[in-house]
Amino acid sequence: MGGSQRGPTPINEAIARQREDDVVRLRTRERLMWREIAAELNCDEKTCREAWKRARTKSNQDAQQALDAWRGEMIATCEAIIDGLMPKVLAGDPRAAEAATKTIERTSKLLGLDAPTRINATVTDEMTARVKALAEELAAMADA
Repeated sequence: MGGSQRGPTPINEAIARQREDDVVRLRTRERLMWREIAAELNCDEKTCREAWKRARTKSNQDAQQALDAWRGEMIATCEAIIDGLMPKVLAGDPRAAEAATKTIERTSKLLGLDAPTRINATVTDEMTARVKALAEELAAMADA
């Protein structure tokens, strides 16, 4: 007969959450080392590190969910703006067309559809010397 795998009990989950909160507080606010945190919480360092990892994972997930919710709200707002502008765009209003284009560009950025721009910049000794000279001129102007 196969035994069923049970997850942690609510009490154990509460204890784990409290330990995670304590580890984060002691590590970030109190700036304690792992061995000091372990001594404070009466556990070993490995347990502290595992609690830290769980807390950071949860924090990252919460932040991602908040970002996704915000992004969804912004996309909905952009869609409403575009819907409102389209009659004017179709009627030939250039300002409405410009606003619609900017809103569409913003929506594309929110959706991550725009590819990052690659820049291959090379800084030469001549450029560095020119920047230094300009900085000296600005400093002299500020002193005058």
